[in-house]
Amino acid sequence: MNRSFARIGLLACFVLPLVACGQQGGSSGGSAAAVDDSPEYQAFQFRDGAMHALAWKVGKLRAMAQGEIPVDNAVALKNAKDTAALAGMIADGFIPNSIVKGSLALPEIWMNFSDFQQKANDLQMAATALADATQANGFEASKGMVQAVGQSCGGCHRPYRKRDEK
Repeated sequence: MNRSFARIGLLACFVLPLVACGQQGGSSGGSAAAVDDSPEYQAFQFRDGAMHALAWKVGKLRAMAQGEIPVDNAVALKNAKDTAALAGMIADGFIPNSIVKGSLALPEIWMNFSDFQQKANDLQMAATALADATQANGFEASKGMVQAVGQSCGGCHRPYRKRDEK
């Protein structure tokens, strides 16, 4: 008898979280909100996540360069390499017609996609140069290169991103 309760309890531990994951905001008895699973919305979600990850990584590099947090060469090197890797993925999230609700992308991206791709490549190259210099000489010697990484971000945001209206 105790084994049956144990099995039921174990099963409940695995099944209940799976059922709960499928809920969209509680059990008010109504139907769940429609989820946009279009390729355009998925592309937006991908690029939004990549941009947030970039902001996190570059923010940590900037904070180290400005003395707001202690310099850690291993962390700086990892953040620079991660920034370069993420920058190499940016253009993947900008498929045609993917200006969806929540997007700050401007249509100019697709009007001049080769320039957009070049700007993403510029970011990747700036981050790679920072990673290489950090690996060779330490972050203290290369921290001046963080500004070039940030300028590469702005070089794309100015022409291709709506101003955030918060």
